[in-house]
Amino acid sequence: MFYIFVSIAVLILFAGFYFWKRFSLSRQFLDRASLTLQYRFYPLESDSSPSGKSKNGALLFLVKRISLDTRNIVIKEVKLDHAVIHVSLDQLIMITFPAESNQAYEASIRFRIRGQSRPSDLMNQRHATVVGYITSESAGRIPFRIQIPVSQFIEQSEQVRG
Repeated sequence: MFYIFVSIAVLILFAGFYFWKRFSLSRQFLDRASLTLQYRFYPLESDSSPSGKSKNGALLFLVKRISLDTRNIVIKEVKLDHAVIHVSLDQLIMITFPAESNQAYEASIRFRIRGQSRPSDLMNQRHATVVGYITSESAGRIPFRIQIPVSQFIEQSEQVRG
């Protein structure tokens, strides 16, 4: 009976350490940068607008740095919280910041929806888990694992006045 209590206590300690470490990794990222993830579907050949009928799309990463000693962000893995959505990340993605600017260059990766049919609101209310590291001048490499919501990309149309 004593060994059962000891093993349960050890499991609780390991679980507590795991969740503390995971929270610490995301907190260090949020202290240095903010990340927004948006999705966009590719238009079908017969369709001129990017409706939700396509099975192919792109995830767009929009990053702003909070701390000026952040040099770049490297993304190693991206997973969405639905089994039919496959994110194609063949290599590391490095998002750099221009000198003296808080807005980073945008990066995108492709995704594909597997299967025959799907509801039109499949990408609504999705979350992505992003794993990578931040390169900082003062602290070096800082690993992170963060879960962020995915929102729909809305094109900014520029109106020309004549």
